[in-house]
Amino acid sequence: MTTDGTRSDYQQRLILALRLKDVPGDRIGEIVAEVESHVAETGEDPVEAFGSPRQYAASLTAEHRPDPKWVTAVSLVGSGLAGWLVAQGGLAVLLGESYWGQSGWLWLGLGLAIGVPGGVSVWRRSTRVRDPRTGGDLEPFSPGGLVVLIGSPIVVVLLAFAAIKIFG
Repeated sequence: MTTDGTRSDYQQRLILALRLKDVPGDRIGEIVAEVESHVAETGEDPVEAFGSPRQYAASLTAEHRPDPKWVTAVSLVGSGLAGWLVAQGGLAVLLGESYWGQSGWLWLGLGLAIGVPGGVSVWRRSTRVRDPRTGGDLEPFSPGGLVVLIGSPIVVVLLAFAAIKIFG
């Protein structure tokens, strides 16, 4: 940690590199605390002591293998499909119309069901990173990010609904 209480660039990049390797939040906190302690005790530059954040994360994560690329691809395709189905189903419900001959509620429910695995994957990667010495968060939670994630699709569907009602 720097003197003004913020995370150094090295620590931020290390946290990101460990998250990308699916390391649990508690373990990330331990690793960052170890780096901070070493740097505070020795005065050594963290890059000289541990290597780049990416290299150090790779050396620590033999037991934390990231998901295979096909899992990420399926998750991305599933998320896109889920979003499309939720949007189409939501519009169909708002307009009181069917979509491809089926109730909008069916498409809305199907989209939500398909989106759950991707949501679980994101949740799993976003576990809190706590400093084991203080119990405080190393990465504070951003409620604004959650609002954007959930709110923006709702706004898009409502704008589409308004445009259809006004111009349709």
